[in-house]
Amino acid sequence: MNTAELRATFDASLDRLDESDGSRAARRQAMAAFARRGFPTRRDEDWKYTDLKPILTGRFDPLPGVPNQNYRRSTLNRLSSLELAPDAPQLVFLDGQRLTSGDSPGFPPGVEIADRDTAWQRIRSIQTEGQFRDYPLTAINAAFSPDCTLIRVAANVVVARPLHLVYLGGAAASSAEQARLLFDLGANSRLCVVQHFAAREGGGWTNSVTQATQEPGSELTLYRLQEHAGEHFHTELLDVTLARDASAKLGYVDLGGRLVRNDLRIRLTEPGASCDISGVFLAAQGQHVDNHTRIDHIAPHTTSNEAFRGIVGERGRGVFNGKVVVHAGAVGTDARQSSDNLLLSERGEVDTKPELEIYTDDVKCAHGATVGELDAEQLFYLRSRGMDEETARGLLIFAFANDLLRRIEVPELRKRVVTAVAGHLPDYEHWGGLL
Repeated sequence: MNTAELRATFDASLDRLDESDGSRAARRQAMAAFARRGFPTRRDEDWKYTDLKPILTGRFDPLPGVPNQNYRRSTLNRLSSLELAPDAPQLVFLDGQRLTSGDSPGFPPGVEIADRDTAWQRIRSIQTEGQFRDYPLTAINAAFSPDCTLIRVAANVVVARPLHLVYLGGAAASSAEQARLLFDLGANSRLCVVQHFAAREGGGWTNSVTQATQEPGSELTLYRLQEHAGEHFHTELLDVTLARDASAKLGYVDLGGRLVRNDLRIRLTEPGASCDISGVFLAAQGQHVDNHTRIDHIAPHTTSNEAFRGIVGERGRGVFNGKVVVHAGAVGTDARQSSDNLLLSERGEVDTKPELEIYTDDVKCAHGATVGELDAEQLFYLRSRGMDEETARGLLIFAFANDLLRRIEVPELRKRVVTAVAGHLPDYEHWGGLL
């Protein structure tokens, strides 16, 4: 799959994609931008440590089509194992298309899903040449996304239960899921979202774009759990823009997938805006996980805190590239960033690159990165208390990850994530009961 092949597929398939003039214009703009930009390569500084060749050499269909009824039925049957809570509002997406489940609780008052035309008009109003240049895979998403979901929360509405969004890719091994989601949070509103990606075996590609616009005083909590099958590819952009006194709490957990690239772009545009980002990932047996973040402190007196922890085992590779930009005039900025990594094998690899760009005075900024092995003294202490080595190693690795996992404020999700992470670690069957 290359740029020319994608363009040819787009030109031949535009009539299959959508019927509205607004979506056609947005799609054409995106495809034209991608044709000029092309796929990112390792010659691009932002992609220095991640090679998309495994995706480019695949034969992915950017238009996987409408799933047949049998597959839809089997997909809906999987939901019981993925359910967050019985009373949580839920949306289910299959290869980027929203499915309807009659058993799902309805949305609370003050929360609405806009119609498709409105959603596409919104995409057209916010997509820019600069975005496509910096995040070229978003252009593929805009050109080929079969469905666009815009969720609006009215001013002063507090949504009590988390909104659970389940993404199930892989109707075919060649599926390329183009998931597209937008949030508009009104002033002083509050919303918690859980995005759960769980493609089954098959080696497909998920290319997701989520954009959130927060009005003054709004609060967004977004947790993203990725549990794809081992051969699946996952690329995504999360783009959040915050107004005065708005806050965003973002938590990422990556457990599956063969190649994973997460881009997070946060803009703190007015005084009092703040964001808190945490991420935990596991990479082993040929897995490659790349977390690439950029936080722009545009206005004075804004705050950001960012912490990622990676656990990298045999033949795994972890990448962290985090940039904090303090713009001219953004006095009073408080920005903190850390990337800590456990390297469990000599055949694993970690590349970490925290960055600060500061263009004003009177700010508090700090960053740091560590790559290390398990603490030999801690391991010795546990073994001296009667633990075998594998059990001790598993507990220490879990404790390293749990420093961030315990920040998850949704009890049902925290339990699921803790169990899932622990299940990937040594000798879990002997110490898992301690959790």
